[in-house]
Amino acid sequence: MKKFVFLALFAVFSLGVYAYSVSVQNKEMQNALSIQYAKNISDASAKLQELDVAVKKTLLFNEGEGDLRAREDVWRLSSDIQQSVSSLPLDPKFSTVWMNYLSRLGKFAKEASEQAEPREFHAVMDKASKNLVSLSDEWSVATADMASGNLSMAEWQQRLNSEKASFDWNGLSTSVQQYTETVFPLTASESDSLKKKELRDIQEPAVTKEQALDRFKKLFPDVSNQVIDLTPSKPGSPYPFYHIRFADQESVGYIDITERGGHVLSFLTERPAGKGTMDVSHVRESAETFLKNAGYTDVVFEEVRENDTAFHFVYTRQEPIHKAKVLSDTIQVKVSKEDGRILGVNAAEYIRKETLDDQPMVPIDWQTFFHKKVTVQKEELVFAENQQGRQRLAYALTVTLHENGTTGTYKVLVDTETKEVLHTEKQM
Repeated sequence: MKKFVFLALFAVFSLGVYAYSVSVQNKEMQNALSIQYAKNISDASAKLQELDVAVKKTLLFNEGEGDLRAREDVWRLSSDIQQSVSSLPLDPKFSTVWMNYLSRLGKFAKEASEQAEPREFHAVMDKASKNLVSLSDEWSVATADMASGNLSMAEWQQRLNSEKASFDWNGLSTSVQQYTETVFPLTASESDSLKKKELRDIQEPAVTKEQALDRFKKLFPDVSNQVIDLTPSKPGSPYPFYHIRFADQESVGYIDITERGGHVLSFLTERPAGKGTMDVSHVRESAETFLKNAGYTDVVFEEVRENDTAFHFVYTRQEPIHKAKVLSDTIQVKVSKEDGRILGVNAAEYIRKETLDDQPMVPIDWQTFFHKKVTVQKEELVFAENQQGRQRLAYALTVTLHENGTTGTYKVLVDTETKEVLHTEKQM
């Protein structure tokens, strides 16, 4: 009995020592992390001042070694600040726009000798210098007391959480975005990309919570009677949507429905599933019935993958004039092999519809375009991005090539107007 009591006391003592040891280690790790954050903030602050000086130096020269060194300093310092910023748990929106601004500034300084006249270069750098002075002042206010290294992790979180912070990080994000757009105007493709990201191109009327819930019930009657809650997305979200969660004894999951238009953005359910025996044609029918009921009627089948329990279908939007597939506008649908029920949907890329422009279609003689050993097996039209991020109408060719006794199959995309090869990929 005494031996048992001794062992019990020893175990309790050991657990206490272990818990204390873990607590000390966690405290030490948090302190080290706080010190590291403080150091990175100090580095960013100091280099921000150096960057402003380097930008001003570029205004001294038109050409020569002095000009070259100043531009290299701008590129180096903007890169250094990005590294410091990337390691900080800053507000994501602010971090993104600041990194973008610094990247543009560094790239412009390094490449402007080939792309810009001295007058244009000086005009850009003059604006950048004024922006950096304002940014430096706001950064100093935002990070006051954060460079001391004496903050707890809870205090750090409070200062960096965009919703509870004592500093307006969203306001600073807006300022830096304005700096970017003023000094480095968005290209047409970047502007289009921004519109896609924020779903500004959805012009349909907004739907209410009740309408979103009704839509859920019509599309998924087997699970929609087990709703746990319905909440709107957070303010500033790139996807304004209603988030609906559901659960019962068999299934748990969620569905996101856009506030404008009431489109299914995504859907996921988890439930026990066997390997299933349904063939792909019947399961595909279930997927395409869902797409039709959900209003996604301008898509065509692209490909299918499978595992033991489900088929994963990919559908691509088809542009009506040329019947060309828009490769960036896709919907993924996951369907159970067991009973044909929809297990998952991702329509985000489809909803962010690409902006398409028509273009000439130059006839191309593929026999002279390709090597004589290449055979064109299939040809269709698609819209695909070029290196500048613009959507281009392209010939999509499946070709084969005899390769040392074997046959290689390739997918080649060729711009219909310029004959530029946009993409080449070997098929497995």
